[in-house]
Amino acid sequence: MNKIFFVVPVYKVEKYLGRCTESILAQTYENIEIVLVDDGSPDNCPKLCDEYADKYPNIKVIHKENGGLSDARNAGIMYVRKVADDEDYITFVDSDDYIHSDYARRMISLCEENGCNLSQCSYEKGSSDIFEKTNVNANVECKTAEEALLGYRIKSQVCAKVFKVKVFQDILFPVGVINEDEFTTYRAVYSAGKMAFTDENLYYYFQHGTGIMAEIAKNLKNNTRRYDFLKAYDERIKFFEEKKLPLQVMKTKEKICTDIILRYCEQMWLKKEDRDTDCEDGTYMKLYRHNFKEMIKRKGMPLKRRLMFNFFYVMPVSGVIAGKILGMRK
Repeated sequence: MNKIFFVVPVYKVEKYLGRCTESILAQTYENIEIVLVDDGSPDNCPKLCDEYADKYPNIKVIHKENGGLSDARNAGIMYVRKVADDEDYITFVDSDDYIHSDYARRMISLCEENGCNLSQCSYEKGSSDIFEKTNVNANVECKTAEEALLGYRIKSQVCAKVFKVKVFQDILFPVGVINEDEFTTYRAVYSAGKMAFTDENLYYYFQHGTGIMAEIAKNLKNNTRRYDFLKAYDERIKFFEEKKLPLQVMKTKEKICTDIILRYCEQMWLKKEDRDTDCEDGTYMKLYRHNFKEMIKRKGMPLKRRLMFNFFYVMPVSGVIAGKILGMRK
């Protein structure tokens, strides 16, 4: 039985760390190791991590200076590289989230039954302490990496995915950026070669009541890293060009246009003085029009998305409204 390593970055989450850790300890899959990476947390988290490690032999604690989410994940990856076999598994769980007790068993079964190096499940969002549903009769689908990178099922988040350790032999997360998953997940998918999807909800993305996403949107105008998502997409385009994957290049340009519409959605509800200047002065619109002309030619794009993109091209507000009505997603 191959081992699965759970890498859990820990920073200022003493209220949620116990729930997260207990959900991993409750796994029905037996061969697990939990890697708690204390990212210089100033609260009681370092002590809580050590207490768990003293109690459970399959918990490893790494204490390090604060370096951010990517740096903490990288510390976990580098530890796993040293102790794991290539055929073992690695997964990432944010310390304020939690997982279903069958998460590891189901995700590993998906990989082994379908000859995949990566599996992805669906996730629930909310602020509950229990899963409401798991979709036990969920649809399962397998795709090559090239097919997956063209579809709409692949999520950019690295969480709610289980990887063979060998997938991350040459991959780390970029330090000092926001949207770090946008720089990383597509590389891992490509490295995996083949992946399996299930609609079963096995991961719970816990949403705080503090409105953190609204705060991020409000502070974009003063955030020097607000262009990180564009850097991520530039890197992705170059990567696909080097691999001679023109359809994936076009798909990336579609994602750029989608992200711009999403940013307009976030910004239009703010007071004018709080809005990102790039939405106000037409910078994003110029970028949208530049990518629109090529990506709109992509075959296989659902009609609803095509309509949304065309509406936004003509009049941004109408595109935002169309996106809301048609259920826009990345």
